[in-house]
Amino acid sequence: MINSIIGLLLALGILVTVHEFGHFWVARKCGVKVLRFSVGFGAPIWRRMDKHGTEFVVAWIPLGGYVKMLDEREGDVPDDQLSQAFTRKAPWQKIAIALAGPLANFLFAITAFSLMHMVGTTTLAPIVDQPEAGSVAAAEGIQRGDRILSVDGEAIQSFSDLGLALAARVGDSGVIGIEFDRNGLRQSVQLPVDSWLSSAQSPNPIGDLGLYPKLPPVMAAIGGLESEGAAAQSGMKVGDLVTRAGGQSVSAWEQWVDFVRAHPDMPLDIVVLRDQQTLNLTLTPAAKTLEDGSVIGYVGAAAQQPSWPEEQLTTIRYWPLQAIVKGVDDTRNMVVLSYQMLWKMVSGKVSLKQIGGPISMAQMAGVSVESGFESFVGFLALISISLGIVNLLPVPVLDGGHVVIHSVEWILRRPLSERMQLIGMQVGMAFIITLMCLAFFNDIGRLM
Repeated sequence: MINSIIGLLLALGILVTVHEFGHFWVARKCGVKVLRFSVGFGAPIWRRMDKHGTEFVVAWIPLGGYVKMLDEREGDVPDDQLSQAFTRKAPWQKIAIALAGPLANFLFAITAFSLMHMVGTTTLAPIVDQPEAGSVAAAEGIQRGDRILSVDGEAIQSFSDLGLALAARVGDSGVIGIEFDRNGLRQSVQLPVDSWLSSAQSPNPIGDLGLYPKLPPVMAAIGGLESEGAAAQSGMKVGDLVTRAGGQSVSAWEQWVDFVRAHPDMPLDIVVLRDQQTLNLTLTPAAKTLEDGSVIGYVGAAAQQPSWPEEQLTTIRYWPLQAIVKGVDDTRNMVVLSYQMLWKMVSGKVSLKQIGGPISMAQMAGVSVESGFESFVGFLALISISLGIVNLLPVPVLDGGHVVIHSVEWILRRPLSERMQLIGMQVGMAFIITLMCLAFFNDIGRLM
């Protein structure tokens, strides 16, 4: 939870600053006087005034920010500063200022993706495990060890690519064309889908088809112990490798678990390998009663996480110019995918349950913080794109709504009446509040 909160606040601080700086920079270039640049809301905890009369502020509530410009609608403006007022600028300048925030978010995403591609990203190769029985992939004959090459003609280099390509088909009906390599032979299948995952709250396109990464074998190595558990009391330590139990050879964690569950309250002779030495231990699994009334053995031990074999890991690195092109391409693909999903929600092809809110964002932030710098930068890029897309919606109070209002002003060659603008703002606020309530409701539903 701490990682989630820290990650979310850090992400919001960075991305809000980027967004508002876009508005600030273009406003300055258009000759608008900026009165305040604030990161956060509420009482300031830090402030500074520059030579142009702009107050830079960091406030207590880190859930947004704003740029306050000289505006005749918000009070009297001295005659000598009228030329610097936002309301006195041409419609195209107002539109440019409104667009600058979302565009800054897209530029940030391009920069983040480009940086990742220059440094190099280690990803999981799209080699699949045996599909689950009854899954679409199993029915179409995909097998363990097959390497996915393309989805609907789009080249796949990693499981991340596979997830994005399949996400674009959520809500669709028809077939998904998948090409794969099996022992050097290129093959293809057509996976049928019908209103695919349209009502799912948290769709998992890869898992729904039965496509999972080829898992490395999980040895019967101890990765964690409960201090009061039977395993710890018997003398087992983290790192021990169980080789024999009750006179039987043990080669996998699943085999070890089955053996333990089958022997509650029964003393067992265990052989473990520790620091290249063989040790004989006696272990008595505790009896644990399940909800159905059955009794199983339980020792309070967790498996040691296996490492991915090198043939399943691929490091992709680009030269600077290539990285920038790839960063632009990644950002474009994410923007297109996001607008496709929005349209599917509007048209009813995808459930509104898929809208996520701050709780989902915080969980993603926590996972990315724990996963390292590369993961967090990728998370920032994705959230920056989302922030830009949401702000471009043609809803009053959002940047996209301001673009629509100033475009109408440009066409009519006069500003909209204050009454019309007020009505638009009220409608926009109602929309935003409804959207926020829906996002919170969906987040709580996922938690429960």
